[in-house]
Amino acid sequence: MKRLTQTLFVIAIATAIVVIAFYYVSERSARTADEPVRSRVLEAGSMADAKRESDDAAAKSSLSSTIPLEPNETLLDLYSFNLDFDDEEEQVLIIRESDDPAGLVRIVLADYSPYSKKWTRSWKGSTLVTKNKTFQVSVSDLIGDHNLNIVCTGMNDANEQTMTIYWKSQDLDQKLGTTFVKVFEQAGSAVIIEATERPDSYKLGQSNAESWPVSVWKADSNSGNYLDQLKEQWYWSFTDKAYVLASTERIPGASIARKMAESILDGTAETFKAFLDGTWYKESIDPLSPGAQFITFQSRDESVLFSGEGLIEVYGWENSNPTRYGLYIASRNQSVRNLRRLMDIELASADSINVRVFQDYRIKADISGRWDGRYRRLSPEMATAFKRSPATATPTDMELSGIYESDDGTRLSLDVASYRIESGDDVQRGAVTQYTLSGKTILDMRQENADGAPPIRKSWIAELVTKTASDGSISQVLTLQEARIGILGVEPSQSPPLIYRKR
Repeated sequence: MKRLTQTLFVIAIATAIVVIAFYYVSERSARTADEPVRSRVLEAGSMADAKRESDDAAAKSSLSSTIPLEPNETLLDLYSFNLDFDDEEEQVLIIRESDDPAGLVRIVLADYSPYSKKWTRSWKGSTLVTKNKTFQVSVSDLIGDHNLNIVCTGMNDANEQTMTIYWKSQDLDQKLGTTFVKVFEQAGSAVIIEATERPDSYKLGQSNAESWPVSVWKADSNSGNYLDQLKEQWYWSFTDKAYVLASTERIPGASIARKMAESILDGTAETFKAFLDGTWYKESIDPLSPGAQFITFQSRDESVLFSGEGLIEVYGWENSNPTRYGLYIASRNQSVRNLRRLMDIELASADSINVRVFQDYRIKADISGRWDGRYRRLSPEMATAFKRSPATATPTDMELSGIYESDDGTRLSLDVASYRIESGDDVQRGAVTQYTLSGKTILDMRQENADGAPPIRKSWIAELVTKTASDGSISQVLTLQEARIGILGVEPSQSPPLIYRKR
């Protein structure tokens, strides 16, 4: 009897444990079912792009789609926006279809459905963009009705700027997901949203606001002046539920000889890059004032320098596309690798250009707009009039050739024209240039890439000092401080210096 009682007690305990476990798992499964489910993860990027941007791999997060792609779709990029002001952000996938002969860049909207409790493909739209490196998507309330528009910009094969605007569908069944309708699509030498400040009543949600017009600049084919343009003004119409053409205005270009304009604007990026080489100052600001702004184009180094108010920003010159009136440049900040600037540069006269810098909408701190305006080439005569003349590099007399080693075992080998860095199994080599700038010795290192990608450039302030130890031994210590180099001199970075001892 005693053994039977013990057996029944063990069975009762086991049954209780099973019941508790069942209800725990059921509750957890139900809770998980209420969370968004990603149906598939896809890595984006071609092999060529992966090689070209291998140095950025650590700074970039991998692209992942919340929905599966169609067999003919290739994922180029993706953005996340909250388009309907709910609890979940929607994904805007940038794709290209392999069977599309036009090669248009398209967008796909992935939306989380609270009804099916999973991510679904709710909508797909097209753009006029064919050059995917120039593509950018943003969201903004252009209409003023407190609904976000999707704005797609970029360039087509005719080297025109394009813009496509989508408006949230007003005939919306929430169970079908968020959908958009195309309300504007144009291409020209420039397409610009004329944004203005809106009243506080709109910002507080108490009223709607006036819609922002869109300006489209096109070549004036009936004019004898190569730089004359037509400016179209497009305004929103609630009646048509689209942007409609309201006016066309002829804009005279600068009085510049047609032969000279055609020699600069010959349709190749290389010719206009050669014309841009050098430093340009913003016309609207006195170049001798503390607030002066300069842009320096260095096509040989594939870099663009933004200088002003004591700050020098160095951008890698990644890509160029010729336009009818100039060049469209894609650049990337050398310090903040996910900060990108797209620049539309147009010839204004023989020695001036118009510059528009487009905001990278994934970096809210970027203040690209302040660089917009007309710039004039900085002549040698004007450079001599500066209170603080642009810095000039001179040969250095410091002898840095030799082998150096850091405390962690990293070995640096320097000679007159090349360098080699060994750290464990990693070996980095490249060309090095030594010079003096603003009284400091500079090492300009350009890392070689075996895959043929452009060299990675880094500049260092070098200091070589001789130290005597307590035992009387003498050693030479090389300190390298990473720096930015600009027309006004050297700006040390905030990163810690590298310290090597000569062997």
